[in-house]
Parts: sequence; C-alpha cells; structure tokens
Amino acid sequence: MFWLLLVLASCNAFGARFGLWSVESEPMALAAIGIMLLGGLPHGACDLSLAAKAWGSGRRELIWVLVPYLLVAVVMALLWWRVPLLALVVFMCLSAFHFGEDWGMLPGGLLRAMAGLAVISVASFGQQVAVTELFIALTGTPDAALVAQWLAASAPVAVLVTAVGLYQSWRAGHRIWVAAYALGYLGLLILPPLEGFTLFFVGLHAPRHWRQLIATLPTALRQRALREGAGLSALSIALLAIWLVLQKTAPSHSAADLAPYSLHLGAEVFRMLSILAAPHLALSIAIEQRLTLAALDPTRRPALR
Repeated sequence: MFWLLLVLASCNAFGARFGLWSVESEPMALAAIGIMLLGGLPHGACDLSLAAKAWGSGRRELIWVLVPYLLVAVVMALLWWRVPLLALVVFMCLSAFHFGEDWGMLPGGLLRAMAGLAVISVASFGQQVAVTELFIALTGTPDAALVAQWLAASAPVAVLVTAVGLYQSWRAGHRIWVAAYALGYLGLLILPPLEGFTLFFVGLHAPRHWRQLIATLPTALRQRALREGAGLSALSIALLAIWLVLQKTAPSHSAADLAPYSLHLGAEVFRMLSILAAPHLALSIAIEQRLTLAALDPTRRPALR
C-alpha cells in the first residue's frame, strides 16, 4: 500500500512540475481525503475485537470496555466544541505518542517519542503555511498559528533524534521499514499536508495495525474484526457526511466560508479522526498491557466465546 501511494504521489508531483496541474489542486486534495478515510479508518474500528481477545467477548466485558471508550470520545468532542485550541494541542500530543508506537523495534522512551513527533513536526516545518491554514480551519482562531510554529521549531531536534532511531533500526535488519519511513518523512516534508499525511497514515501506520490484528486474533475473531471495521468505518463516514450537509445548509458568514472546500473538509476529517483516535489510543495501550500480562500468566488469559 505504501509503495502504491508513493507512486501516485510522485506522479502527482511530476505532473505539477511540468505544469499539467497544481500539486495543491482541489481534486488531488479531495482524492487524498477519500483515501485517508477509506484506507485509514478501518484499522481503528477493529478495537472491540481486540478488546474481546484481551478481556473476553461476553456482554458484561463489552460494556466495561465500550463505556470508557465512548466517554473518551465524548470528552474529545467537547474539547473541540468548547476549547478548540486545547483540543488541537491534545490531538497533536496523542498523535505523536501513538505514531511513536509504530517503532516497536526501538526501546520505549525518547527514540519512539521523537519518531512520532517527527511525523507532525516535519510537515509543519516543510509546509508551514498550509499546516497553519489547516490548524486555523480546525480551531477557528488565528492563535493556532502558534501551535504550527512550535511544531516547526521542534522539527530539527525531532529529526536528529529520529535519525538515530532509523540508524539503529537499519542495523537491526529492518531495512525495508526504514527506507519506507524515510520516504514517508520526505513526503511529509515536501507534499501538501493532506497528501503527505495520507501517504504516512494509510501506507505505513494502518498496515502495521492490520499486521498486529492478524497476528493477535484467531480466525473467528479476525472475520468479526473485518466486519466491524467495515461497518463502523461506513457509519463514521455517513455521520461525517450528514454533519457536512448540516453545516452547509446552516447560515454562516465566517471567514472560513471563503477557504477552499478541500481545506474545510480536511479540517472536519482531522477533527473526526481525533475524536476516534483518542479512545483508540487509550484502548490500544490497555489491550497491549492486558495481552502482555496474559502471555506472562496463562491463568489471566480470557476464554474466547
């Protein structure tokens, strides 16, 4: 998936270079958003199947997982509603931590954290104007430009530390992974934010979770996970579409109305991803701890029903 998306992004860049279209054209941005939704949402929508593996699949166990999961999502949605600038900062912190977890071959701590931070800071450094516009569209306040500036300022340190992690991973034999991630960082640096993030999110981050899903779940739960992933992703996209229609029909005279539609849509998609990512991150950490304990102590392993 990563190499396919890399070829598509390269064709787009070459076409723009020879004047066939603009690299930031509306159709390209909308295509990136579509790929982001269809290719990125399903991996997080399989959380309940992983929870069933960790805690058991009974109704009582499901409720104990589902209620906190929904509460975290509601809290994130309330932050966007009442304190959007704080929501943006929380979203950036969660994203950096979560993306750092992709580097399982590295020891936890600074190397993983910087590798995750580099995903965001490199884009802010290379595409500062576009990222600033996106952050302002997300929050509705020009103060969001400060967040983009802070992230851009952190990029040199994040990249320097991440280079150490790349070198260690290369020495450990993960060479295809290192090559793909290095190109992913380059894409974040030079491509428009929506395209660069789609290349990383759909091409690198989501497949890692799919591999973990396949390795963790037995066949029966794996099929259930695929059904849940498809169903919940379709539901999320449908709710997003309804929200966009309601926004379009509501009277508004804000400056955001003058922005390109792709920017407005991208902001809404990132906002939705943050609401879904917050409980996804929290549950992923809890599941990993639970499965680790089960591996160490077989008496803790839940019976699969």
